[in-house]
Amino acid sequence: MNAEYLQKMTWKAHYLLKAGTGASFYRADFLPLVEIADAKERKNAVSSKIAELIRSGKEMLLPIRLSIVQGKDLPVKHSGRGTRNRIAQLKGAFTLPEQSPYKQFSPYQVNTSVWQVEGFKCLYYGTIGISFPTGIADNGDLVIFQTSDWNEVTIYIFKGLAKPNEEANLADAVNFVLQDEKKG
Repeated sequence: MNAEYLQKMTWKAHYLLKAGTGASFYRADFLPLVEIADAKERKNAVSSKIAELIRSGKEMLLPIRLSIVQGKDLPVKHSGRGTRNRIAQLKGAFTLPEQSPYKQFSPYQVNTSVWQVEGFKCLYYGTIGISFPTGIADNGDLVIFQTSDWNEVTIYIFKGLAKPNEEANLADAVNFVLQDEKKG
């Protein structure tokens, strides 16, 4: 797959671990807003920032706040990819003002299990699961996590690349992320 094609189908965002928490990550451009002490002022600031993004045409795929739980406390699945050791699990829920193509059905959640990309110490992957009337289901989007310490995470979403050639598409996506990292 060529880089231009991948660039057109890729969404990228930077998330930071909120101080004092173990798993609560916020989009970097929203973290200062969620730390505003006054609840009403905080809500207005976040709503204004969301409206600004919508007006600018920038797509928001994932919620502003994500929970990324790591380690041995993860629930074990007994079928499919879930039988491999997961590194982490991402969960998020959209708030009322947030807009995203992933926000389709109540309870407006996203999640993914996260595995390490073989041969890469700081790259991880999964596929996006979103709320459907029957529960959470995979939507076919590949997600790559780039992090060295799980305090800062850059998330890349490659629309439609999780299937049907997942392994080949994963290799192309990893190469794209590595090239993007070099660009700085």
